[in-house]
Amino acid sequence: MWYTMQVVTSGLADIDHAVGGGIVKGSSLLVIYDSFSLGWGLPFKILKHKISEGYLGIIINYNLPLPRLILRGRSVGLDIEKEGQKGNLIIIDVFGSKYDFHHPGDYIYRIDIFNPETYIPKLEQIYREIFQKTDREGIVEFVFSLDGMAFEIGEDRTVKLIKRLLSNKVINGRHLFSLYLLNRDRVSMGFLSWNIEFNDYVLEFSSKRNDHEILEQMYVLKSPLFEFEPRVYSYDIKHQSIVPANSPRR
Repeated sequence: MWYTMQVVTSGLADIDHAVGGGIVKGSSLLVIYDSFSLGWGLPFKILKHKISEGYLGIIINYNLPLPRLILRGRSVGLDIEKEGQKGNLIIIDVFGSKYDFHHPGDYIYRIDIFNPETYIPKLEQIYREIFQKTDREGIVEFVFSLDGMAFEIGEDRTVKLIKRLLSNKVINGRHLFSLYLLNRDRVSMGFLSWNIEFNDYVLEFSSKRNDHEILEQMYVLKSPLFEFEPRVYSYDIKHQSIVPANSPRR
């Protein structure tokens, strides 16, 4: 058989259970959230765990100046600067490339003369450089975020880029595990639909507020594992845990 499915832990036992047992090596996970949700923190936590296992982490930053990205990571326990300086994490700083924001660090890559027309081949070349410099077989990339990418290069180009990367033998040959973050309030329904199609796992976080509390639900919508069953969970923001929002089926 040309492909053997190997399931590993995400590092979060509740998430592993919710998706049917864990994360398939070489797969991709999409986290959808709304503007008031804290679901954006989940990919950071998974990235932190995979780095602790020896994976090389790659963050493609479309959204924030790097000091703010570093602050965002620290708020959920990931020290981006520390892991970058240790050689465990690389930043491809698209935001800094376009808006001419420089942040020191040998672990930071930039896109020379950012242009949506030439962006895709330049990004592929950076991937090749990264892969040539590392002998790590396990690599986890985190796209922060898909809506940020769509804003910078357009939704159509973003869809084409993802299709191109999905078919790239060099990238796929490194057992790349991909984490995608998407704020649904910033994109079209068509763009959202394409990204649900592309990804093996899909989790959606939805927040609700009333006069007394903030409530958040996690919808587990998609998984390639046979044991998986779509279900809704209540997300405990304070303790960062999930519980089923309804009773299991009998």
